Amino acid sequence: MDFEKISVIVIDSDSASLGVTRQFFEMNPMVEDVMTAEDSDKALLMIISKNPDLVILEYPTVGNAGKELIQFIQTHLEETMLVLVSESKKHALAAIRMGIYNYRLKPLKPEDLENIAENVSQIKNSNNKNRISKLIEQTFEDKRLRLQTLRGYIILDPEEILYCKADGFYTEIFLTENRKELSYLFISKLNEILKQFDFMRVSRSYLVNLKFIRKIYKSNNTIVLSSNGQEYEVKSSKQNIRVLNKITSE
Repeated sequence: MDFEKISVIVIDSDSASLGVTRQFFEMNPMVEDVMTAEDSDKALLMIISKNPDLVILEYPTVGNAGKELIQFIQTHLEETMLVLVSESKKHALAAIRMGIYNYRLKPLKPEDLENIAENVSQIKNSNNKNRISKLIEQTFEDKRLRLQTLRGYIILDPEEILYCKADGFYTEIFLTENRKELSYLFISKLNEILKQFDFMRVSRSYLVNLKFIRKIYKSNNTIVLSSNGQEYEVKSSKQNIRVLNKITSE
């Protein structure tokens, strides 16, 4: 996984302090974007539009939107680190009451900024890694189907299913390698489950995997599926034959 840099917004009414902090982050290889504001009113619009990874906020805030700014970060930007910076320790208790535990005193030292940037970077990249891992796990899990059959439950990959055929209160599931299962599920229910995997209900009785279609005969409304050199004929409605012809010709 590629290393992702962080974005920062610094809010400070002291232009000299603001300039020093900005210069540090601009020179830091972990940072890709640095924005600054001298009051909370301007900063709130930045934060809403940019979703930064780190916000360094002078406290008490200057401007009329300080409370709204903090609330927005806490309720909408769960992965954004908010650091309050003050000239006095007397506001630390107020910060804790707001649920903010990153409280630093001015002036911020280079090592303080380095530690903050490193922590935010580690959190961001760790979160991204976890999201990717979770997405991969969900992708594999989502593709595996658990279907009830006459013999119990089977776990199938949709890629194994050629087509399904309604059989009274049951549905026959025809699989690759000449396998077949009989499911308690109605074909309408299987259609709901399988349509996300490129399956199509071509008639009241048949549901087919579009990936296995090899021939379409308009003369007798027949679809031919093929797997491992063996062919399977399935009847379709005239309307769906027209739809399939359009799909396969695109």
